[in-house]
Amino acid sequence: MPLSPKPDLSIIVPLLNEQTELPDLFQTLADQKDILFELLLCDGGSTDTTRQIAVELGGENSFTTQLLDTPPGRGRQMNAGAAVARADMLLFLHADSRFEAPDTLSIALQYLTSRQSVSTHPVAARFRLHFRRRTTHPSLAFYFYEAKACLSSEDCIRGDQGYMLSRSCFEDIGRFDDSLPFLEDLRLAKTIARQGSWLLLPVRITTSARRFETEGLLRRQIVNAVIVNAVAVGWNEFFRELPGLYRCHTETGKLLLFPLLDGIRILLASFTPDQRRTFWQATGRHVAANSWQIFFWLDARHAFHSSLPPESVRLQWTNRFNRYCAPFVCSSPVAWVASAAVRLWHRAMLLLCRRLEPVTKTS
Repeated sequence: MPLSPKPDLSIIVPLLNEQTELPDLFQTLADQKDILFELLLCDGGSTDTTRQIAVELGGENSFTTQLLDTPPGRGRQMNAGAAVARADMLLFLHADSRFEAPDTLSIALQYLTSRQSVSTHPVAARFRLHFRRRTTHPSLAFYFYEAKACLSSEDCIRGDQGYMLSRSCFEDIGRFDDSLPFLEDLRLAKTIARQGSWLLLPVRITTSARRFETEGLLRRQIVNAVIVNAVAVGWNEFFRELPGLYRCHTETGKLLLFPLLDGIRILLASFTPDQRRTFWQATGRHVAANSWQIFFWLDARHAFHSSLPPESVRLQWTNRFNRYCAPFVCSSPVAWVASAAVRLWHRAMLLLCRRLEPVTKTS
């Protein structure tokens, strides 16, 4: 049987129990015009009807679909998809991603290709982001995250924006780091930013707010911050001792913070005094370096109340921070103050969560 024509784009989607998302994913892709693409579904061990639905929908659509059995872990799954992709351009997409217009992919591909042709270094692109929520009531919190996704900082780029880049760029920078079960998107974003550059595409992608709405927005952001800090300070024991931290979305309900915070307490208690001191100092430096987000929140709030789109936030407070505060935030005194504040916060949250949440034995 002859192969279909070489596609313009290979779309790679990691799957794990995504039976509810697949029909809409196939529909949003079927609606795309003026582009030839293939869809590579990389299943990491689904236990629901994901595989059956993928096969059925793949046979009903005009674009080529391939279902791959891969090791679990999104990094491994997406690396496996990239290994068999036929196009010169790759798009790493989440199963809950949707496109708002039928020409989104064609515009994105043309935009990236045109800028690649005049660049002497690796270039990758991501979409502007919008959260699909159960309610249409405006939310400053979600607006803040949508606006932050438009910033050029490597720390603001996440996989739910979709990563579009050439195969050569992907191979040259070393593919996804699959040494951890998650955060592969953040690590790739940092690598690309340091070796090349990121483009913000002029078109938008939407992603489900299901995890935030189910688990609680504040609770999920606290967990995310703890995870990112553990990576930033090189605390690999954290991930080995708490393997159930980042559960599949189908297994989650309202997040309980006490098991996580108490687990951190227990792990730190096993450290020597010097190890604890080093950990808290590194945490203080990380928190201080991210204090710019407080000022960006002020800018986002002003833009939100002015009904501006997230990409149009004026960085007045943020620029003031960069001019007057940024040179000092990584100094030892500031890092020490931030470290002390985080330790106090950790103790206070432990006490609060112990009283408000059912106690689960951590170890």
